[in-house]
Amino acid sequence: MQSAPLFLALRYLRPTRSFISVITVISMLGIMLGVGVLVFVMSVFSGWQQEFRKMLIGLEPHVMVQPMEEGAGDQWREVLQTLASSPHVVSALPVAEGVVVVENASGLQRVAITGMKDAPDNALLQKLKKHVRADAKGVIDSKNPRLGEFDLTEDTIVLSDTFAEALGAKVGDTLVVNADESVKAFVRKVRDIPENASKSARAEALDNVTVLSKDLKLIATLRTDTAGARGYVPLNIAQEYFNLESNISGIELELKDPEHPDAVMQEIARSGALPHTWGWLSWEREHGPMLESVQNQRVMMWFILLFIMLVAAICVMNTTITVTVKKRREIGILTALGTRAWQIVAIFVSQAGIVALVGVIAGLIGGFSFLAIRNWLRDLIVDFTGRDIFPQEIYFLSSIPSNPDPLDLSLICLVAVSLCLLAALVPAWFAARVDPAVALRDAG
Repeated sequence: MQSAPLFLALRYLRPTRSFISVITVISMLGIMLGVGVLVFVMSVFSGWQQEFRKMLIGLEPHVMVQPMEEGAGDQWREVLQTLASSPHVVSALPVAEGVVVVENASGLQRVAITGMKDAPDNALLQKLKKHVRADAKGVIDSKNPRLGEFDLTEDTIVLSDTFAEALGAKVGDTLVVNADESVKAFVRKVRDIPENASKSARAEALDNVTVLSKDLKLIATLRTDTAGARGYVPLNIAQEYFNLESNISGIELELKDPEHPDAVMQEIARSGALPHTWGWLSWEREHGPMLESVQNQRVMMWFILLFIMLVAAICVMNTTITVTVKKRREIGILTALGTRAWQIVAIFVSQAGIVALVGVIAGLIGGFSFLAIRNWLRDLIVDFTGRDIFPQEIYFLSSIPSNPDPLDLSLICLVAVSLCLLAALVPAWFAARVDPAVALRDAG
């Protein structure tokens, strides 16, 4: 009699032109919807976290070490040498960071830039070279064969492709790049000139204002979707723009263990390799709040989408209640023939389990199907609504990522099946407690 509950459960699930078949299908659809949506959403969230971390590690310096007190930056050469000799550090690179103003036909546009030396041992530069636009490498110029390469050996600048496009500039063009502070000083001086001042007075007032500008060749462009919107110039030019003389903004470190930068830096600090007057900012600390925010959203989505499964489980419960009522006479006969209560319970719990399994399998197939066409669906939504559901300026990725986590998938399936079995257990238990004589009399 061991296979009897399963046999009867399958028999009760045979399609018939009745209300029971309709609500059974609705229950399966509810489970399919809950599982499918959870698979899709959790895979996208997990994929974004994974790709965003990869992007940060493959783009950002692992750690930026900076002087925290006035005068501490004067010893940057000693700090650089000490850090470079640390066994945890792959490369230590002096940089100058700030904002410059680039001129174009439509006006002035500000862009953040980093100045650094072009050297073979520059691990950060080697990392950035991977993001150079491939279509720019084919530019041919007999006077400058380095076009399309990430080269900071002369008066050159590297910009993101979107910024270059906004400027209307292409690789090989010469751009007028101004120091941001000198442009601000010029604007302040212009505003201070009285409106009724004569032309000679205006000219005299402006004669004392000098805008620091240089002509820099756009040597290459980087992909914004993988390398961000920052620009790069040689270190000496950046020092001049930001009035640093021979000083720097900080030291960028590439670590052997980029996954845990703060733990590595704490060990370096304890060893005395980093003076107490210097601090650090890791990629993990800088972008940690965003990663935590996505993780919190992921947890919230779990709870929100769980209600879909609860509704599906309630549908399964209703199906079980309806079946037990319709099969009341058969339950009485089975009980009169000596069928035990747990076997009666097993019949209807098995029925709920089969419904849950079919719904889970259909949900997995549906979820993975939508994941396969996720970017096509995104483009379709953009075409019809004009609104991007995954904007690059917010999520920093040009395409919707996906990373189905086996643990997540297992948990989704387990929760779906468990809820359905628990929902069916209560009406099945009450059905098993029916007195056979009463059941036969009422059914008759």
